[in-house]
Amino acid sequence: MNPKQIPQTEVTASYRGEEIFRAVLPPGEYVLGRATEASIPLRSQNVSRRHAVLTLNYRDWMIEDLNSSNGTKVGGKRIREVTLLFPNQEICVGDVQVELRRMVTGPDDDVPDLHKAALLRFLPRDLQGENKYRIRGLIGMGGMGAVLEAEELATRRVVAMKIMLNTGNAETVARFVAEAQITAQMSHPNILPIYDLSVNAQEKPFYTMKLVRGETLTRALEGIRDGKDEAGMRYSFVELMKIFSKICDAVAYAHLKGVMHRDLKPDNILLGRRGEVWVTDWGLAKPVHRVPADADADASVIITSLRHTDPDAVRTESGVAVGSAPYMSPEQAAGSDAVDQRTDVYSLGAILYQMIALEAPVTGDDQWEVMAKVIRGDIPPLATRMRDKPLPSSMDARSLERISEIVRKAMSKSPGNRYTSVRDLSAPISAEASLS
Repeated sequence: MNPKQIPQTEVTASYRGEEIFRAVLPPGEYVLGRATEASIPLRSQNVSRRHAVLTLNYRDWMIEDLNSSNGTKVGGKRIREVTLLFPNQEICVGDVQVELRRMVTGPDDDVPDLHKAALLRFLPRDLQGENKYRIRGLIGMGGMGAVLEAEELATRRVVAMKIMLNTGNAETVARFVAEAQITAQMSHPNILPIYDLSVNAQEKPFYTMKLVRGETLTRALEGIRDGKDEAGMRYSFVELMKIFSKICDAVAYAHLKGVMHRDLKPDNILLGRRGEVWVTDWGLAKPVHRVPADADADASVIITSLRHTDPDAVRTESGVAVGSAPYMSPEQAAGSDAVDQRTDVYSLGAILYQMIALEAPVTGDDQWEVMAKVIRGDIPPLATRMRDKPLPSSMDARSLERISEIVRKAMSKSPGNRYTSVRDLSAPISAEASLS
């Protein structure tokens, strides 16, 4: 790499409002402290001689406290381990404020790697910028990204910011951008609204969305399974069926807009504290560009994304299974590109199965064993799985029999034997909730 292409980071330190350090630094490790030999000297009695170490990598930043007396805080919270840093995040070393800013080097913009080419195709530079947000803290982190709590400075609205950390693959970048574009075009009370899509100073794409407090359906079902009284009382059979009906409402709406989710599972269902239900994570969603047979006027505008309309955009390799193994349909597990409403109907049936049995319909030692069982249709009937288990609160044996039949039809191995639409699936569920 040409030295001019090495990304630089501007580090600024302030004490009681007065700037005490400023430098533009290349990638490397830098000790912050009061000692004169510290890489970044900070003059304050509340800063230890060797207080913390700052790591500036090519595409991210990290900080670690070195057992200092007064600690290091990120986003107002004292850190105990190596912590990933984000642009516009509050960093306090003792009582010294530290700010980081990636410097645009110019020649680096022309580096022809695939992931950057994809990023610039989907998010041109005139659409980028995260300076209008202040990062308040980390909500959660996964293998590919993180969700942060952020404040939109102009409006003072607090939002959730989903940021992609691993940008080394063009397909995953495209999928991330498509997720935001597709979700932002849908307006439904059971789908989280998207506010913004951009790229931060570290060239990591992010989007912001409504910030909600709650738990996933997975966590709620675990609470019931573990015998937590609060969960059992809150999520009676009737309430579970109401939740499932709202999930179906969101998916049915997406289908009317020409979008198949393709990754429906309890982890992707968020439950609010006041009974709200949201279907999230549309990263595998696929616009099919055809209006379903039961569409109405609401389908006049079909959802699109640049990933699916740009002829030069990267594509998912044909024949590759996408989705989550215990909930994907047999055709998904086999790598088929034939996706329609019945694919999501199958996954909804799997979710309904787990809401009653409190475990996934298919289990195995690894995902390959699970997928093989899915392809074969090797799934124990719900009634059989429930033979020695207690029923959810307010559910009786006759309800179990009816729900088992609904699950059986929704999860039929052949798409032709399933419910033809989500509305057809949700109708008997609504009736069941009213009977109980």
